[in-house]
Amino acid sequence: MPFNKVAEYGESENILDSAVGLVVKTRQATQAMATTGDDGRKVIKAGSLYTNPEDASDIGVVFTDYDMTDYPAYPIAVVVEGRLKKDKLASAAQAKATELGAIGVRLV
Repeated sequence: MPFNKVAEYGESENILDSAVGLVVKTRQATQAMATTGDDGRKVIKAGSLYTNPEDASDIGVVFTDYDMTDYPAYPIAVVVEGRLKKDKLASAAQAKATELGAIGVRLV
């Protein structure tokens, strides 16, 4: 199924501290991972913690915002190595700083 709907709903946070050494992988996200905003849109925000439901050791940080309202599942970009701004990340991602550091994601 092609994903060809394009719409802007505000700006995505810049979570990168540096692009040097950045590794981003494609992962599958589901609508259940999204939070519902005031406008009813289901969005996975940049800086959110990504945890694979089938493999708890597969973690990372969502690279950019994804609107999941119209899709039950969607491929997303997840940072698995690099330097990210700690103050721009969700509290769940900040709480996993040790685990993220073990895979190469440095929060500065």
